[in-house]
Amino acid sequence: MATVSSTGWLERPPSPRAFVGVVGAALALLVVALAVAMRPAESIAGSDVTVYATYGTKMLDGAVPYRDFAMEYPPGAAVMFVLPATRAVAGGSTDGASWMPLNAAGRRYYRGFESLVVLLMAAIVILTALTLRAMARPNRTVLLSLAVVALSPLLIGQVLPERFDVWPAALTGAALAASVRERYRVGGTMLGLGAAAKIYPALLLPVVVIVAVRRRGVREAVFVAGTAVGAVAAVLVPFSVASFSGTWRSLRIQFTGGLQIESLASSLLVIASHVADTLSALGLPQPSDFTTQGAGGGLIRIDLIGPGVGVTTTVMTVLLPAALCLLWVRLARSRRDAREDLLRYAAGTLATVLVLGTVLSPQYVVWLIPLVPLVGGRRGTAAILLFVVAAGLTKIWIPDKYFEYQEELAAGPASILLARNLALLAIALVLLLRDGTSPGERTVSREKSDRVVPTRKNEGGAARRWRRPGRSLGR
Repeated sequence: MATVSSTGWLERPPSPRAFVGVVGAALALLVVALAVAMRPAESIAGSDVTVYATYGTKMLDGAVPYRDFAMEYPPGAAVMFVLPATRAVAGGSTDGASWMPLNAAGRRYYRGFESLVVLLMAAIVILTALTLRAMARPNRTVLLSLAVVALSPLLIGQVLPERFDVWPAALTGAALAASVRERYRVGGTMLGLGAAAKIYPALLLPVVVIVAVRRRGVREAVFVAGTAVGAVAAVLVPFSVASFSGTWRSLRIQFTGGLQIESLASSLLVIASHVADTLSALGLPQPSDFTTQGAGGGLIRIDLIGPGVGVTTTVMTVLLPAALCLLWVRLARSRRDAREDLLRYAAGTLATVLVLGTVLSPQYVVWLIPLVPLVGGRRGTAAILLFVVAAGLTKIWIPDKYFEYQEELAAGPASILLARNLALLAIALVLLLRDGTSPGERTVSREKSDRVVPTRKNEGGAARRWRRPGRSLGR
């Protein structure tokens, strides 16, 4: 009887009191995970945080990015650089921050940056919980999803607390939390702010716009797109007035460069080269060697150089937008629950970007934290478990295996990288491949819930019965 009762509890949505308790436990788990994942300040020399400190200190002294100094990142990222340099966040002056050797100013900046990471990750936990509650997810899903989000710093490792990607990730989480409550304009605004910081949230705007069309009509969708564009403009215009050419360059370089060495395509090429090298001992032709070089143009990344790389880059550049357009068309034609589609296609869109893009830096895995745990059903559970695998392999990959791979393109690190990338590919496939549901069992979305639809015949071949879909369909 106790087992039956426990199973029944897992299948029910949490009560308000249980929900608050689960969220509190997830936040406590997050604090522990971050405490373990964060390196001591003495160990971060050479990390991206030191670059952020340089930007933040210059801005605090009155310098304007793109006009007075070059900054690789879009303007919306500046908030993550300048806030840790302020006395209010850092707890003192960060002028003259040094990392080798570490001084008090450097230690204060690092503490300020990590404080922001803690707050933003806590926001992601809370936003994830609110979205799960809005979707009436059962307790078992809530527990699994929040546990994965809270433990993500431990799963991914140092790359999470030492990059600013948690900022656009939090804005993405806020956009979805608003959109599942049909506050699409708020969602559009959040995506616009996120796109001003890291570009990629803009790829989720078509998903929100399509769902807004399905639920509220074209007029609402136009307003949603307008709020997103307005949010981007509010961030970009002041910087563009100061230096249009510099601001434009910071955006343009995000789409330049070759095939980065960590991308799925690169890892496949390198592994194929090692396989061919092994087969050459059997008398097959010796394969050409791959090398690496800096991307240049102000980009801090390494690209793959060798036979077939140029063609592969061109193919991926064409394949990615084609795949995204196909996904968005499927979303527009879907008859399933609009909110479920919103979460599924949002996660699937970014997973597709990761595996088909020409760049796949390790911190990009952070983008999936506020997305994958929201997908419901067995599909969502499978995607969450695959995310755990991808995150764990990312932790193994960075930093030791990365530098070995960068220098030698060795088979061992390349195998780990390929395994991580294949896990990300599996996430995209799980989220986006058709599940084989027959037409008679298809879930009817809420925007069509006023229609009377047939159910299947019962097993005994009885006459067809009719029912009106309820609000719980597609949950």
